[in-house]
Amino acid sequence: MSALPVVCNFEDGCILTLVNVDTAFTMDEVADAAAEHFAGRMLPLQPKRTMRVRLQDGENPLPRALTVHEAGWVPLDTIEIFYE
Repeated sequence: MSALPVVCNFEDGCILTLVNVDTAFTMDEVADAAAEHFAGRMLPLQPKRTMRVRLQDGENPLPRALTVHEAGWVPLDTIEIFYE
């Protein structure tokens, strides 16, 4: 579909990063796209754990198969990636 810039951080991280995600991406694909900027660089890789996405200050993770388009995100929405 189209690129959408979102602001993201990784749980326990201290840096916000602008990441372009495709509006057709699922939340798993969003987590993968964000991980390229954090995991193995600023934070240790944890390949045996599942990454999840939630909105900043959200309590619950978004469904893994939910797309960015379905979530209704707008440019510069802020998300957090975390390990289950």
